[in-house]
Amino acid sequence: MRLTQRDISLIRDIALSHVLSRDQVLGLSYFSSVSRTNVRLKMLVRGRYLRILVTPFFKQNLYIAGPDALAAVGEKIARLIRGRGRSPQFLQHALAVTNVRINLKERGFTFWRFEQQLWQDFTWRGHRYEVRPDGLAYREGVPVFIEVDLGHVAAAKFASKLDGYQAFQESGRLAEIFGTEFLSVLVVTTGKLRKTNLREVSQRFATPWLTLQTFEELEICCPGAWR
Repeated sequence: MRLTQRDISLIRDIALSHVLSRDQVLGLSYFSSVSRTNVRLKMLVRGRYLRILVTPFFKQNLYIAGPDALAAVGEKIARLIRGRGRSPQFLQHALAVTNVRINLKERGFTFWRFEQQLWQDFTWRGHRYEVRPDGLAYREGVPVFIEVDLGHVAAAKFASKLDGYQAFQESGRLAEIFGTEFLSVLVVTTGKLRKTNLREVSQRFATPWLTLQTFEELEICCPGAWR
């Protein structure tokens, strides 16, 4: 099978997204019709570049990187995607992140970057911090870090995330890496109650850079509770 540049981009996207559904592939504008999407995905599965993930929790086929995908995407990406989990909760979160990504694309956000490309571990003022957003997109030239919250993170863990972002800005690493001192973090969460709880946690910090929105407010479909 001869791969096109679009095929390679799609395989790379699926590898870095962890998993994509057929409708998500369509929503990311890889193809212009359902039939064309189905035909090409089927060919990539036959070529062992993609693999269908069978799960009782989702109506459509889910696609993950196949055994020959690593040769197509290169060793750098191969290193990023080794050893990942595939629990139902992991898959639910990955699908939700892509739904947020598609929604933001439709709202004019550009230049999506994936979780694995954004991890930052650093030490500042004697403390070690970690920043691991679920993604990043640019809005009018400003990088916006994306956190997708499905209600599984404890309040202390969420507070630690905010502490990490604040240190990332104040230490100068944000400006060094992204060329801006303006920090912007968008948290998309499950519902009004969860949003209220997260806002209460955020009040411990100076967070003018934080925006909290629900899936419903952004009109984003959130995959249901999987077990």
